[in-house]
Formats: sequence, structure tokens, C-alpha cells
Amino acid sequence: MSGLVQLELDEKDKENFKELQDSMAEGQREIMMLTTKLRTRNAEAKHAELTLAELEPLDESTRTFEQVGKMFLLKPLPDLKKDLSETVESGTREVASLTDQKKHREEAHKKLQADFEEFVKAHMIESKEEESGKKD
Repeated sequence: MSGLVQLELDEKDKENFKELQDSMAEGQREIMMLTTKLRTRNAEAKHAELTLAELEPLDESTRTFEQVGKMFLLKPLPDLKKDLSETVESGTREVASLTDQKKHREEAHKKLQADFEEFVKAHMIESKEEESGKKD
């Protein structure tokens, strides 16, 4: 369905059409928001995982610092490793949850899109049939 189409709608159909459009737009916004969150959480988990991999070979007595804003605070290496592994675990859980949410939202959006297309087809004015009827 490319290009513009003409629809024949009464007031109730106009309201339904507007609701379908609004629902589709809201669904697209939610999918984009979930995609952004998913990308962010994935990057955070990967960053923590890579940092943890860099800290693994270090001796436990090594002085390590954690960045807090623009400053660095001395933090024992075991505590830092523990925090990083918790960040990796929580990030992995969140990524799985967000992926599931996104999948469900995309399925709902596809169904809504099919309903919208069905609505449009049901209310479309057949201009080609009218033109051929006028020529005869």
C-alpha cells in the first residue's frame, strides 16, 4: 500500500482511525525506547565485563581506585571485582528482560499494524473502479 489513499469515514470511524494511529505511534515509541535501553544496558554490562577481565590477573594487594564523578576513591580490589561481577550479572538479567519485553511489544505492534491495514482496506474508496465506470 504505497502512496495516498482516500478513505470514506463517518465520525465513529474517524475516532477509531485516530485511536489506531495513536496506538501505532505509541507502540513505535515504546519499541524505540526499549531498543535504546537494551543497547545501553548491554554496553554497561560489556564495559563491566571487560574491566573485570583486566583486573583478574592483578594481585589482591594491588591498590585500585574507583571513579566517582570526577574523582577517584581508593577501593580494595576484591570489593571492586565483586561490584563489577554484580554489574555484569544484573546487566545480563536486564538485557534478557528487555529483549523479552521488546519481542512482545513488536508482536503487539505487528498485530496492531495488521488491524490498521485491515481498517484502511475496509474503508478505502476504489478510485480506479469509479474512473472506469465514468468512461463507459
